[in-house]
Amino acid sequence: MEVLEPPVEYLQEDTLNDDRMPPDVLYMLQSIRVFGHFEKPIFLKLCKHTEIINVPAGTYLFKIGDPDENFYILQSGKLNVFISGNEGTTSLKIVKPGESVTSLLSFTDVLTGHPNPYKTISAKAVEDSTVVRLPMTAFQDIFQEYPDIFIRVMQVIMVRLQRVTFTALHQYLGLSAELVRQTYRQSKNQQFCSPLKRKRDETTYPRDTPLNSSDPVGQNSHGHRRTKSSFDSKTLPTSGPDTLADVETVKCDAVDFYKKRHSLPDNASQEDLIKIANDVFMSELGLTGEEEGVQLNLEIREVSAGTYLMKEDSHKDVALVYVLSGALVVSQKVTDGQEEIHMYTSYPGEIVGGLAVLTGEPSFFTIRAKHLTRIALLSKNTFYSIMKERPKVVLFVANMVVKRLSPFVRQVDFALDWLFLESGRAVYRQDDDSDSTYIVLSGRLRSVITDKNGKKELVGEYGKGDLIGVVEMVTQTKRSTTVIAVRDSELAKLPEGLFNVIKLRFPIVVTRLINLLGHRILGSWKKPAISGHTHHRNSTLDSRPSQINFSTVAIVAASDDVPLTAFSYELYHCLTAIGPTLRLTSDVIKKTLGVTIMDPNNEYRLSSWLAQQEDRHKISLYQCDLTVSAWTQRCIRQADCILIVGLGENHPSLGKVEKELERLAIRTQKELVLLHKEGGKPKNTIGWLNIRSWVSSHHHIVCPNRVFARKSQFRINELYSKVCATDPNIHSDFSRLARWLTGKSVGLVLGGGGARGSSHIGMIKAIQEAGIPIDMVGGVSIGAFMGALWCQERNITTVTQKAREWCMKMTQWWRQILDLTYPMTSMFSGRDFNQTIKGTLGDTYIEDLWIPYFTVTTDITSSCMRIHTHGSLWRYVRASMSLSGYMPPLCDPQDGHLLLDGGYTNNLPADVMRSMGADHILAIDVGSVDDQDLTDYGDVLSGWWLLWKRWNPFAKPVKVPNLPDIQSRLAYVSCVRQLEVNLLH
Repeated sequence: MEVLEPPVEYLQEDTLNDDRMPPDVLYMLQSIRVFGHFEKPIFLKLCKHTEIINVPAGTYLFKIGDPDENFYILQSGKLNVFISGNEGTTSLKIVKPGESVTSLLSFTDVLTGHPNPYKTISAKAVEDSTVVRLPMTAFQDIFQEYPDIFIRVMQVIMVRLQRVTFTALHQYLGLSAELVRQTYRQSKNQQFCSPLKRKRDETTYPRDTPLNSSDPVGQNSHGHRRTKSSFDSKTLPTSGPDTLADVETVKCDAVDFYKKRHSLPDNASQEDLIKIANDVFMSELGLTGEEEGVQLNLEIREVSAGTYLMKEDSHKDVALVYVLSGALVVSQKVTDGQEEIHMYTSYPGEIVGGLAVLTGEPSFFTIRAKHLTRIALLSKNTFYSIMKERPKVVLFVANMVVKRLSPFVRQVDFALDWLFLESGRAVYRQDDDSDSTYIVLSGRLRSVITDKNGKKELVGEYGKGDLIGVVEMVTQTKRSTTVIAVRDSELAKLPEGLFNVIKLRFPIVVTRLINLLGHRILGSWKKPAISGHTHHRNSTLDSRPSQINFSTVAIVAASDDVPLTAFSYELYHCLTAIGPTLRLTSDVIKKTLGVTIMDPNNEYRLSSWLAQQEDRHKISLYQCDLTVSAWTQRCIRQADCILIVGLGENHPSLGKVEKELERLAIRTQKELVLLHKEGGKPKNTIGWLNIRSWVSSHHHIVCPNRVFARKSQFRINELYSKVCATDPNIHSDFSRLARWLTGKSVGLVLGGGGARGSSHIGMIKAIQEAGIPIDMVGGVSIGAFMGALWCQERNITTVTQKAREWCMKMTQWWRQILDLTYPMTSMFSGRDFNQTIKGTLGDTYIEDLWIPYFTVTTDITSSCMRIHTHGSLWRYVRASMSLSGYMPPLCDPQDGHLLLDGGYTNNLPADVMRSMGADHILAIDVGSVDDQDLTDYGDVLSGWWLLWKRWNPFAKPVKVPNLPDIQSRLAYVSCVRQLEVNLLH
């Protein structure tokens, strides 16, 4: 195989400057991308409301008490955003040109008619600054004119609240109950709490109380409720402006409505309950007086104690739930554990489930009945139908969600920044100062390190939800890599100041950060040991992170006769068993959004819809057309990974669409997929790889006969509607590809151990009988041979038979005697050993194995470990089995380096398997436990004395290792520590 390097652009950032528009317009455009894509006319309308203001150094842009109703975008200069509290001021973030100062939650408040002043947040100019100010009210007129945009913007805000604010704080920092306000039990005589009373309770906790001051949410972080006297007060607090704004938000009609309500009668009928719940939902959704044409289709349920209504990380049963009687417990799992933390308790008169309904994401909480509880359910589908007719209901549900948030979340929201990066642009560069960390919202990023000689090397790739740059920020070191956008990407930026404030307020976060850093630093220790010793192409790109985390995958045909529709259906079928999956084609898009959706004037609508689908699904499949159409170009631009699908029995060829890939997606990872009929064998894979400029890896797929059936599009759709209703076969090649795309691959690692390696066959058989799939195989020494047999045959009977025949040949003494040579380099010439291995494996290549495979050797020319994923199979297996002194080193056919047994450097390469993307690893160690009770024979040793001791039946036996024993022990001395690390991790 021709060893090819990726194109220069693959690991290099695009340094072109965008001078096509003025900086203030460019910064404005980038800042409002937080709300999604806007069409040009809408953007221009927003620009008309902007105002440029000059802020001299040392003066306030805004301070406590000023109305919180503007976006601020810094055009030049520098701003300091800080928190003022009882213990002084703490810097939250330093704002640089192009960055903004705003809160999405404040934006929600303004739109819902509940604007508030700044209570603890202030911004001051560090140096003379120019700021673009955009009033939040500018959006109100636009939303009235374009209600569809309004719905999308509110959903984007809620999705980011959940995915960024909550995920960052919960998953990465270990906070749970601190994120929400606690709910307190109401008096027995007042089963329903009026909004005025509810507002009165909430006003005891200012909206953005300083993180480093006393906070009731923090004190009640494990769900402990205060005593009644602490909140059941008839007098409103009078400390500052916090309470005034909250009281003013109560509408008179809502107060009057609640005053007329009575407690729930014990003998209430089903109709009474539906009427009560219907009235509540009408009021809470802002539909009072607009009942005509609104069908809520409420469902009344009575659930027993412990019944789960919604489960964390599940789409199932997502709905708006109103508590009629009883109580609901809202909880959340502890990160890295199954234990649940109590978040809050919801009592009669409250509605839960709003966040999951608005975002379409899996539920962030688990909700279950505390005791016998009656509830009213408004389903997600009913809510969406109401939302289409009356978009304003989104505001009311969003307000329910925002009111539940703790003051702490408010401050986090002020500190966050939102970035949009075009493909090829850098997030940060190697040796930059580390002043923030980033969360990927959408798109894909690549981390690249440049060595002293200027050579660039891939470190890892990051997808949706990944955290980037946290190690350098916490350890306050320079950036160790450059991170570039593989495709257009959106990120959330968490400044260092925010982390410092959180650490002071919640010491538990320090423990979580130490744990997080431990895993990251351990990973960085292990990676150089792998990638630094690989060779040629392996040294740059084969070491990928364990979680590949693709969100979007484009599927391109290598020729017109590829059954692309059937292939995408089969892959979709297997992906649905892993998570929510979407399959998109040009026909599906046109049927869903209209035949003119690909027109340039519908760019915003298509982009918004695709972004929404990416938010809702774990992975999206984009099936390209057979021509370079507008849809095909969209698919390629949108993809994290491109699958190039060809027919294995065909002559290697380049497709029409594929020829355009270098122009359209030069940085996107490309994978070759070759389809085979049942009974076929992979061949000439090298030919397919050599005619392409760069392919990261390849996959061989055996397809069921239905894939190649000649049928009309209608018949194919009809067939797969039935297929997709069944459970996929987890052992199929399509399931293997699905697990690889989602980072769920199962890797099998077979260690060295001489004759004991025959037990690998029994282990493979046991794994098969247990129903565990094998997606990737790696081996060393005898494990390399057994693993290669399995990857080639995938039939335990055939593998057992071939392994038995080879073992029989290896025990024939006359073969060994004939292969003896003068022991200058080794005792044997290796000719007969080569013939037995070649006779068993054939003259095949690693690229032609059914399952991805690697073997490890020791390169004594370069004094390093070598990982082989391509080339002559029998040669590299033979090299990995070559014990020093017995067999001569094998000369690498590529570069002439001398290769010996891989056991000298890594006898159980589970770490290599992890670096290649396996999530679950089965490592089989057949190494012997050496006898340590050896005889102390002094300073000299006579062989004649040993011979006498062994032949004399009356002499005391001695334990001294012979030459083979010493060779065996030497083979594993250098890798014992590596083996211990692998077993620990």
